[in-house]
Amino acid sequence: MKNMKIQILLLITLIVLQGDLSAKLYKWVDEDGKVHYSDKVPPEYIDQAREELNKSGVVKGSVDRALTPEERQQQAAELARQQQQAQQQAELKKQQQAERNKLIKSYSNADQITRLKNERINALQRNIELAEENLIIQKRNLDDLLKRAADRERSGGVVSDAFTAQIEKSREQIKNQQMFIFDKTEEIKATEEKYDNELAKYLYYTGQTKSIETFKDTGDTQTIKEDQ
Repeated sequence: MKNMKIQILLLITLIVLQGDLSAKLYKWVDEDGKVHYSDKVPPEYIDQAREELNKSGVVKGSVDRALTPEERQQQAAELARQQQQAQQQAELKKQQQAERNKLIKSYSNADQITRLKNERINALQRNIELAEENLIIQKRNLDDLLKRAADRERSGGVVSDAFTAQIEKSREQIKNQQMFIFDKTEEIKATEEKYDNELAKYLYYTGQTKSIETFKDTGDTQTIKEDQ
């Protein structure tokens, strides 16, 4: 430490004697950890971190070391990631604004969303009920066809191709009816989810709740809890 102070004093004295009071004094550390002082930075240390001292030996500025190619690549990648994230956030905000405008334009109040949901679900449930009634009839018809075919075979007769085709057609109708019921049941679930989400977003965009995530659907009752 004593030697360092002596070096600084000698350099400052030299600068003063030369009459160049505006000259700069630099301090840097080489790869071996040795501290250097000079009024000029050698070319081999130009990329090293360094401090600039005034004529009193007080630090008045500093220069960070130059980045390695790998660090520059990482820095560029991080900058690109931040720019992409900012772009995604801006796009999301734009989409949310468009969604907000659409919801507020589509519905006059939250009760309207619930009413439309119930109307749509009731219509789907009526379709399912009718399909289930038809399914019962179709199954009875199939049972009757199978019984007639069995009776004919027991009596030594032959079941014609046309009658067999009629049985297969009946089975296909039952299968289609079951698929119709399944599809309508899934449509009810999708309808509930659609209107529940729209209600949650409507309440959020109109300031009636603080967070979309706090919305919970409990059958016919919607519960909204504001974030604390």
